Amino acid sequence: MYQRFLEIWRSLLVRNSFVQNSAWMFASSGISILIQFVFFYILSRIYSPEVYGLFAIFNFYIGIVGNAVSLGYNQAFVLPKKEREFSGLLRLTIWITLLTSSIFFLISLLFGKSLMHFFGHDALGNWVYWIAPVSLLMGLDRITTDWAIRNKEFRGQTLWSTTTTLGAKIFNTFYGMKISPTAAGLVFTTGLQYLSRMIAFCVFILKDFKVQFALRFSIAELKSVARNYKEFPLYIYWGNLINILSNNLPAALLTPLGYTLGEVGYYSYSLIVLDLPIRLLGAGVSSVYMQKAADLAQHRMEDLVKQTWRLYKNMVFVCLLFSVVIIAAGEPLYLLLLENEWAEAGRVAEVLIIFYFFRMISSPLSSLFSILRKENQFFIFQIALTIVRILSMIIGAWCGLNFLELMWAYSLANALMYFIFCVWIFRLIHYPMMKLIVFTLVTSLPAFALAYLIKFVLLK
Repeated sequence: MYQRFLEIWRSLLVRNSFVQNSAWMFASSGISILIQFVFFYILSRIYSPEVYGLFAIFNFYIGIVGNAVSLGYNQAFVLPKKEREFSGLLRLTIWITLLTSSIFFLISLLFGKSLMHFFGHDALGNWVYWIAPVSLLMGLDRITTDWAIRNKEFRGQTLWSTTTTLGAKIFNTFYGMKISPTAAGLVFTTGLQYLSRMIAFCVFILKDFKVQFALRFSIAELKSVARNYKEFPLYIYWGNLINILSNNLPAALLTPLGYTLGEVGYYSYSLIVLDLPIRLLGAGVSSVYMQKAADLAQHRMEDLVKQTWRLYKNMVFVCLLFSVVIIAAGEPLYLLLLENEWAEAGRVAEVLIIFYFFRMISSPLSSLFSILRKENQFFIFQIALTIVRILSMIIGAWCGLNFLELMWAYSLANALMYFIFCVWIFRLIHYPMMKLIVFTLVTSLPAFALAYLIKFVLLK
C-alpha cells in the first residue's frame, strides 16, 4: 500500500499525467457536489415537490434538445490529430448547433403547446417556448467543455466550473426567496449556469479562442470533416439522444401513466443524491480516461486493457461503498437533511441505487465505443435499454403497481441491462468475460445483502 501511495503521489506531481488530470476533475466535481449538498438542504425548503416535478419535465426536453443540437460532433473533439482538422470540426459543430436550435425554436412557436398536450405535459404551459433557448446555451456549453478537454485544461475547468455552479445556486436561492418559489427560478438558473460557464471558458481557459475563429474554411473542407466523423451523427448522436431520453423516462412517463406531479418531484429529488457519484466519478474519471484511452488504443492496446480493468475494479469498490450507505440509510438521510415531505424521495433512492450501481461502474468506460469506432454497437444497446425501460414502466402501471413498486420494477430492469452493458464493454477489448462476471457478482451481491441486513435488522 505504501508503494502504491508513492506511485500515485509521483504521478500526481507530473504535469498533465492521468492522475493529476483526474485529481483536478475530481476536485471540480467534489467542490460542485459540496455546493450541491449545501443548497440541496436550502432549496428543498423553498421549492415544493410539485415545482420540482414540473422542472423535471422541462429538464426532460432540455436534455433531449440540448444534446441533439450539435448532432454529436462535439464528442469527436479529442480525435483529430491535426489542428486544422479540429478547427474545421469545431466550426462545423458551432454552425450546426446554431441552425438546429433555430429549427427547434420555430417548431416550439408553431406546435409547442399542441405537442405538450399530445404527450400529456400540459402543465408545462408557456415554458415550452424556453426549451430551445436554454438548449442552445446547453449545446454551446458542451462545445466549450469538450474543447477544453481536448486542450487538457483540467485545472481551469475546475476553477471556473465550481465558480459558475456556486453563482447559479446563489441566484436560485435568491430568486425563490425574494421573487417567487416557482419553476421560473429553476429554469432561469439552468440557463444562467450554462451561459456563465461558456463565457468563462471562452475568456479564461480557451487560449486559442481568437485564433480558431480567425481561420477560414471552404464549404468543401467542412463537408470533408463532416464525412470523416459521420459515425457521430449517424450512431453516437442517436445513441446519446436515446440514452438521454431513456434516462429521463420516469419524469416524462409518470404523469401520462396516472401518477402525480409530486411523485415526479420525489423521483427527481432522489436523483440529486444518486447522481452525485456519477458526477464525481464521471467528471473526474470519464473525461481523463477517454483522452488517455484514445492514446493507448492507437499504440499500446495491451496497456489499454490493463488500464480499463484496473479502473473497473476501483469503480466497483468505490461505488459499492456508496450503494451500501444509500440502501441502509437513504430515507433517514433525507429525513435528516430535509423536511418530512421529502421522505418518499429517500425511499425512492434506496430502490434506484440497485441499478445506479451498475450504471456508475460502466459510465466512464462507455467512451470505448467511440474510441474503438464501435458506435453502431453502442447505438444498438441504447435502443434495447430504452425499450426495456419503457416496457418496465408501462407493464408496471398496467399491473396497478403503486409509485414505489413501479420504481422497483424500473430499477431491477435497469440493473440487468447495465450489467449486460459492462460485459459488452469488456468484450470490445477481448477481456475474459467470465472473470468479469464472477468478480462483479462476488463483490456486489454480498455487499447488497449486507446493506439490506443493516437496514431491516439493525436499523429497525
